[in-house]
Amino acid sequence: MHLRVGADRRVQGNDLRRGFLHRLRVIWRCKSPHTRTNLHRRARLRALPRFGKAPKAEAVGADVQVVRRKLVVLLLLLACSSVGWTAEPGTIIHKRVSEVRLAVVATDENGRPVSNLSPTDITVLEDGRPVPRFELRPSADLRLRVGVVLDLSESTRKSWTTVRTVLTRSLQDVMGAEDELLVIAFNSKIELDRTVAQPSDLAAVLGNPASGGLTALYDTIFRVCGHPVFAGDDPHRSALILFSDGEDDLSIHGLGDAIAQAQRAGIAIYTVTTHNPKKFHPGDEVLRDLAASTGGLDFVVKDAAQLERVLAKINGELRSSYLLYYRASEEPGMRAFRRVRVIPNQSDGARVRSRAGYFTTP
Repeated sequence: MHLRVGADRRVQGNDLRRGFLHRLRVIWRCKSPHTRTNLHRRARLRALPRFGKAPKAEAVGADVQVVRRKLVVLLLLLACSSVGWTAEPGTIIHKRVSEVRLAVVATDENGRPVSNLSPTDITVLEDGRPVPRFELRPSADLRLRVGVVLDLSESTRKSWTTVRTVLTRSLQDVMGAEDELLVIAFNSKIELDRTVAQPSDLAAVLGNPASGGLTALYDTIFRVCGHPVFAGDDPHRSALILFSDGEDDLSIHGLGDAIAQAQRAGIAIYTVTTHNPKKFHPGDEVLRDLAASTGGLDFVVKDAAQLERVLAKINGELRSSYLLYYRASEEPGMRAFRRVRVIPNQSDGARVRSRAGYFTTP
């Protein structure tokens, strides 16, 4: 009995020791910082509501790519809009480059054509500024397009027979097989408009047209310079030989309109009037302006012999002239006249002549 009670007491002591040790371990775990943190984390996790499974890594990566693409697009839109806000319409300047083509005639101190003119012999000025680069090409091998314009008014009737005979003979010497000849006769309106294939047919074409009446000189020149014969971009030499007294009493257009139309078409106007050179006629100044502004010459003759010499001089210029080319910038939408001067570099009496300038294309 005594042994049994002792054994029970030993068992109870062991249980007490085990309980005491267990309580010490619990107390030590609670006082440890790492243990307290884990306990709090577990408590919070137990308090949170539970949802479905977390998204897969591939889905998360795809969402990141979509966000990045959207950010790139947004940045591009912001950059474009900032450029649009800062740019002003007036800061953008558009330039158009076009080719300027001028006929140039060079003569020596005796008035004879110069056949060996080179770019180093001349200086080209546009509105007073030197043109740094240009080309010069002889026009002897180019197609020739000539318009003969005859004034049929009462004041020119007495010289009609002389002009017709001398003109027919002269044009046979200058016109080639590929050249084009246009014949215009006018008074108050254009009475004759004919393209002649052979200069020898000129006498039959002219015949004896009706003469007299009022004179529409400026209107006629304006219309003739827009004739299809002078159209086209292929290199050629164009000229009008005008037989008139220079008087106009009917035209709608003015002298400036006629000159501008000839300059735009690149046509040199040579004028011939018949009267005593020692006497001044009112139309002489008009004819001089027409010729000087377009690169031609004006002549006053009194008989057939002088007319033959004048036409021979015109023929020589048409076959010994040059074409001047250079590039120029233009502002779109604006038409302006640019004055051009061609100056010889040598002071040996040589002269260089061209039209006064050109109009820019709007």
